[in-house]
Amino acid sequence: VLKSAKKDDANLAREIHHHRQFLHPHIARLYEVIVTEKLVWLALEYCPGDELYDHVLKHGRMEAGKVQKIFTQLVGAVSYVHGKSCVHRDLKLENILLDKHEDVKLVDFGFTREYQGATSYLQTWCGTVCYSAPEMLKGEKYAGEKVDVWSLGVILYALLCGELPYDEDDDAATKLLILKEEPKFPEYMPEPAKELIKKLLSKRPILRPPLGDILRDPWLSEHAPLQQEILKLQQPPAFSTQVEKETLQRMRSAGVDIDVVIENVLSQRCDSLAGWWALLIEKEQRKEKRRERKRREKEAEAKSVRRLSAASSRLLAQSALGEIHEEGDVLRSPSARGRRMARPNGSLSLQSPELPRVVESKSPTSDSIQAAARGASRSRSRPAPPPKDPNMPTFGRPRIASRGNSMLRYSTVNPDLLSPTYIPPPQRK
Repeated sequence: VLKSAKKDDANLAREIHHHRQFLHPHIARLYEVIVTEKLVWLALEYCPGDELYDHVLKHGRMEAGKVQKIFTQLVGAVSYVHGKSCVHRDLKLENILLDKHEDVKLVDFGFTREYQGATSYLQTWCGTVCYSAPEMLKGEKYAGEKVDVWSLGVILYALLCGELPYDEDDDAATKLLILKEEPKFPEYMPEPAKELIKKLLSKRPILRPPLGDILRDPWLSEHAPLQQEILKLQQPPAFSTQVEKETLQRMRSAGVDIDVVIENVLSQRCDSLAGWWALLIEKEQRKEKRRERKRREKEAEAKSVRRLSAASSRLLAQSALGEIHEEGDVLRSPSARGRRMARPNGSLSLQSPELPRVVESKSPTSDSIQAAARGASRSRSRPAPPPKDPNMPTFGRPRIASRGNSMLRYSTVNPDLLSPTYIPPPQRK
């Protein structure tokens, strides 16, 4: 983003002086100051989003959740400025940009002044009428912090309602409304937001809450802790972090005179070398954040896989036990299997789960094995029986008789031998 101003602009030097020392996530970074013959250009952090003024003009009022985020970030940025003993004095929708994530980026520090606390008062009127506090319009001495709080109240009202609380075509009429009238709240405005706006737009400066109390308001409790943590961070010395040291080493390897870079950065010259350095560091920091995010994602994924694996193992074990129980029709607790039981004589025995019983048989002896082998050998050496003659009469055929399961067989061709009354002849001596 380029912002130009004339070289003789009285507020230009003050803006550069203050802006270059503000390093906050919700303040647009000033990278370089380019001086030409007639103009001075400020190279700021790129913000592709609209100004809040253009956003409200196009889309109207915002939803409460989005307003909470934007307003809390804005309060955090203003708190940072006050922590640097400065006051902005020109807070308005036109000076608030949105980046690609729709996060707040505060700009335009032309009216910024050093401020020495509650006992120090300012007197110069500056800013825009419709955002100005009553004491400033009266020409009285005012506390810079309380003026910024009033402007924050106007911005919060505009974001929720889509219009300014005090805005007339005539500046005099607008001043009169600011001094005499209370803002009118629509029915759709959340009650907690309404109570906060009433505090911020109090006519008496002493009744306006400090920025720390605003961040502790219950309506901003969702986003306030992050801003409080950012405010607690301490900016490390230049060139002290590991990222900066590694970047310097790479620049030296590329032939860059790093002594000049260090001198320009430490003196806050806002030239091309200092701007280049700031852009390089921001790029490396984004890379580091991405690596850290991927590392956390991988750790979370590995943890999830381990958890699922353990659950699957338990399910498989339970399923296997269920199958065993169904087959045996006996339900036993896992602790009962393999439990040691005491024998009557006092010794311990291991009780194993019931197994199917198998009938025991004696192992064959060597003698029976040899006998079986001889029988098999004789059966193999016996000649095959002669083929049957189909022309032989029935009475002449060999008759085979069997009795029971006996293995004995006999054959004959004499039918008298088969007669029950047959008497064999005496044997010859």
